[in-house]
Amino acid sequence: MILFFTPLHIIVAAIAGFFVGSLWYSPFLFIQAWLKGEGLTIDQIPKHTKRYMFQVHAYALIAHGAMATVLAIIFDLLSVRTASLAISLGLLLTFGFIVTTRFLDMVYTTKGKHYEVQSQIKFLVSSGYYLVVVATMSWVLFLAATL
Repeated sequence: MILFFTPLHIIVAAIAGFFVGSLWYSPFLFIQAWLKGEGLTIDQIPKHTKRYMFQVHAYALIAHGAMATVLAIIFDLLSVRTASLAISLGLLLTFGFIVTTRFLDMVYTTKGKHYEVQSQIKFLVSSGYYLVVVATMSWVLFLAATL
C-alpha cells in the first residue's frame, strides 16, 4: 500500500483538527480551565465583532492546514503504513516540538512564576489540545489515504 495525500486529504484533516479545537475550548471541555490559566472569567473576555471572530477562525483553519500538510509530507516520506504508526509519529512530533515549546513558554512566563497553578493549567490545557489535535489529524490522514 502506497500512501499518497491529495489536497482533499489535507483539507479533511485540517477541518477535523479545527473541530477538535472547537470542542476542546468549548464549555463542554476545557474553556473554564483555560480561562483560569489566563486569569480570566467568561465575563472578562472582550466581545469581538463577527468579522474579527471570522478572521481568528480563518487563521486557525490555515494553521491546522499547515500542520496537516507537514504531517502528510512526513507520512509520505516515511511510507507510514499503519494507523498506529501514523498516530505514534504524530504524537512523537507533538511531544518533541510542540509540548516542549509550550513548556518553555510556561517556564519563561511574564505572568507570575512558572510553578504557579495558573501557568501549569495553561500549559496542560494547550499541550493536551495539541496532542489530541495532531493525533486526530494523523488518524484522519491515514484513513483518507487508505480509502
